[in-house]
Amino acid sequence: MDLPRLVGVIHLPSLRLAALRRDVDSVVAFIEREARVLEEAGFDGVIVENFGDAPFSKRVSEPEILGVIAVALHVARRSFNGFVGLNILRSSAVEAYRIAYVFRADFIRVNAYAETLATDSGLIEPSAPSLAELRHLMPGVKIFGDILCKHSGSIDLVARAFTRIAQSLGEEPLAEAIRESIREIIMDAAERGLADALIVTGGRTGEAPPKEFLKFVKQVSPKPVYLGSGATAENIAEYAKLCDGVIVGSYIKVGGRAGNPTDPEKARRFAKAFREAFAK
Repeated sequence: MDLPRLVGVIHLPSLRLAALRRDVDSVVAFIEREARVLEEAGFDGVIVENFGDAPFSKRVSEPEILGVIAVALHVARRSFNGFVGLNILRSSAVEAYRIAYVFRADFIRVNAYAETLATDSGLIEPSAPSLAELRHLMPGVKIFGDILCKHSGSIDLVARAFTRIAQSLGEEPLAEAIRESIREIIMDAAERGLADALIVTGGRTGEAPPKEFLKFVKQVSPKPVYLGSGATAENIAEYAKLCDGVIVGSYIKVGGRAGNPTDPEKARRFAKAFREAFAK
């Protein structure tokens, strides 16, 4: 698989404050340290994320913020000897793709890829159509798309499920309608949206998804499936057989809290547990 199996998240500090204070150097130093810790721990890849800028707008449009993100990605690419990705929250897919292409990142993560989501940032429409032309003009950047992304509700899922029930004139049970609607979303993301990999998360940052749900996505998806939240050194053995790779943030941070710096010992512990689990 020409994709990373173990990806650590670099949660950037507030880029709004960094821009206002004209203090990009502190962001650079932070990324250099994070990249070094994750590489020494044995991670295959890192993904840079503007986590410190909550509450998140649907799309980042401020030139100064995008400029700092570009610098951050450039430093990560220069500092980490492995796969490098970018996620611009909440779902700035076009901006992330363009920056990723210019600075030779390997992949981007898109929260709303093939679904319309109801989020705390508002309604977010799917990004796959907006990325279609870019992928031809600027090839080489892989796209990891979330399925039923955390901190959101899938409007597509609700609409599809009730459409199925309506078409059956009320005879199809709700649970089965939901299951088949999730199958449609997975297949649309992979086949129509052309995602290179799919990401499954829990309901919130740091929460693991139900194992049966991850198992279902893995069974249906023709593309690699990543566990995108809730992975720990203690539970990774249980999840390893249900996915192709892992993106981990909260567990490896100081105090187990997303947004904090990476704890070197926890990063090493997780990488060791990951290798043992995926070797079985």
